[in-house]
Amino acid sequence: MKDKILVHICCGVDAVWALQKIKEEFPDSEIKGFFYDPNIHPEEEYELRWIETERICNALGIECIKGEYELGKWLEATKGYEHVPERGERCTICHDLRLKKTAQLAKKLGYNKITTVLMMSPKKDFDVLKEVGEKAAEKYGLEFVAIDFRKQGGVEKMNKLSKEFEIYHQNYCGCIYALFQQRKGLEYIPELVSFGKGRLPGSREELLFIKDIRTFAENEGISCTEQVFEFIGWKLISSTMKIRKEPVQHYVLPMSKSIKGILRGKVTKIEEKEDRFVLFLNKSNLQIWILKEPLKEIPLEEPRFFNHPIFIVGIDQKEKLSIGTKVEFTLKTEFDPDAKSQNLIIGNINAPEKIFFHSDTLSDGSFGYQPEEIKRKIKEEKEKILKGDLCLIITGAETLGKLGKLYFKENSQNTLYL
Repeated sequence: MKDKILVHICCGVDAVWALQKIKEEFPDSEIKGFFYDPNIHPEEEYELRWIETERICNALGIECIKGEYELGKWLEATKGYEHVPERGERCTICHDLRLKKTAQLAKKLGYNKITTVLMMSPKKDFDVLKEVGEKAAEKYGLEFVAIDFRKQGGVEKMNKLSKEFEIYHQNYCGCIYALFQQRKGLEYIPELVSFGKGRLPGSREELLFIKDIRTFAENEGISCTEQVFEFIGWKLISSTMKIRKEPVQHYVLPMSKSIKGILRGKVTKIEEKEDRFVLFLNKSNLQIWILKEPLKEIPLEEPRFFNHPIFIVGIDQKEKLSIGTKVEFTLKTEFDPDAKSQNLIIGNINAPEKIFFHSDTLSDGSFGYQPEEIKRKIKEEKEKILKGDLCLIITGAETLGKLGKLYFKENSQNTLYL
């Protein structure tokens, strides 16, 4: 009887070498993947790891089933173990939940063996996984295949392949409680905070957009690669603006620095520009921009080198702001020197024709593309892309001064393409 192995998969990084190892050791077996990880939080992280898992499985010719995101079930199972350290009893409960689900599905599908790529991770206890896996398999009349993927340079092979496939490498196991322990003492945990409704430069949402498009293009048989670049990121934490003590709806121009405490001042000067009025105060170098249209967010056309605060209001505030008007502000922002974004190259970089898109948006979701737009373009131009006549390029961090385009122009000649 031909062996049929259902492989539990937690992420693309752990899967990329482990799946190849399973194929090598069981060349005559039918292998299928099962992505079931209700421990991963938030859901955007779950979707990002799923997309990378799907991409790796597609590349290796392995079908993979996406399990339901049963976060509530996981929270209930781990209740009372929130403060247990990683690799402790909470992890055992988590492994048991996922491997039992894997065994149930294997039984339903008519598979006779199960295993998990969790045994690839240096942060997981191999013996615990083996014990949990064997119990789950035995309950459903199956065999658990325990493979120490880390032996004989497995970790090094995993890291090498992860770089070659350009896989997203997560910085925590996925568990919200483990993340709390890792980020202890921080004012907030960036992985659990969404700064707006859009895809901000360097955000998980922007990366998820890129990975989704890449998976789609590769499924169409088109080669893709990524250019990862670092930049100084910026986030708006909180802000207020008042005119004569009345709150005013506003936006803050990206790269504005924080204000210490409360800033109160008077308008002393007004300059008219082509698309706005610029107001100056008697205190600090803060500026107010009154747009000559209704209020909207503004993307940076080029990188901003000066970080004085700039508040933006709509034309409806024009009559309220004149010389001598009293205004009040608070502003808290954050700069991130380790922010990362990426450009996605779809097709041959040397193609004579290039079409540019960008992956990020403003915080309200405007000034961006929907994935369907780009996927439709890939479909329409597939023949030209495969012939090498056309290349689609999705650049990152567009709203912070077209940083991705600048990086592409400076580095594309030195980039190796798959």
